Amino acid sequence: AAGLIFLSATGLTWSAYAGQSIGDLREAVGQTTPTVSTSLVSAGESGGAGEHAEHGGNASGGTGGAGRPGASDDAKDVGLDAVLAAARDRGISGPVEVVPPADASSAYVVKEIERGFPGKQDSAAVDPATGKVVDVLRFDDYPVLAKLTRWGIDAHSGTLFGLANQVLLGAVALGLVLLIVWGYRMWWQRGRGSAFGRPLPRGAWQHVPAYVLVPLMAAVAVLGYFVPLLGIPLVAFLAVDIVLGEIAYRRGKRSYGPADA
Repeated sequence: AAGLIFLSATGLTWSAYAGQSIGDLREAVGQTTPTVSTSLVSAGESGGAGEHAEHGGNASGGTGGAGRPGASDDAKDVGLDAVLAAARDRGISGPVEVVPPADASSAYVVKEIERGFPGKQDSAAVDPATGKVVDVLRFDDYPVLAKLTRWGIDAHSGTLFGLANQVLLGAVALGLVLLIVWGYRMWWQRGRGSAFGRPLPRGAWQHVPAYVLVPLMAAVAVLGYFVPLLGIPLVAFLAVDIVLGEIAYRRGKRSYGPADA
């Protein structure tokens, strides 16, 4: 169960809908994942950039077009080798990804992509015209939740601890398969001679104390709202169950547990 909860929690952070909700929550508490600044306009206006300058976005004040001071559309590009060498000089090591400039006022981004532990996630922005590093972002400076999200995704995908991580994930997956098979076996045995398992008697929720039931329902409602691919099927299941129960009641076939009888 602990393994399945971990996989669910770490998988939600990069899912389509729940991931967006988690991202909004992280943004609200100031724990978003920072990005290295690629703006050459801000670097030129400030006389160059040191580490951690203008992380997370381009500074305003550009004039559009070739935003780099003195640059033109045919500005010289020092090339990938020079860009990579400049980033290496600033401590960007190991396997890296090089992202070309998005436009004339942007820099190259060289970022480490080593997902093992300890992870190497540093990145640097390099001016394509001069080959100088204009900004550096260190993984050590990430907010706590940003680090945990990165580590959680890497553990979920089996890259954080290498082979040991993958073996553990395989064991959890095998355990899940066995649990599913065992659950269907239990369901089948409840049928006792029929092809389908006998459903549990209705009315079980009526025996749950209100101080337990109300907080539980509230927690499930909140979880279903932020994880819609869980909430929508749950609401559909409850709706169908209520309709079937009402049909059984009208036909006089609805049964309750021993306590109600």
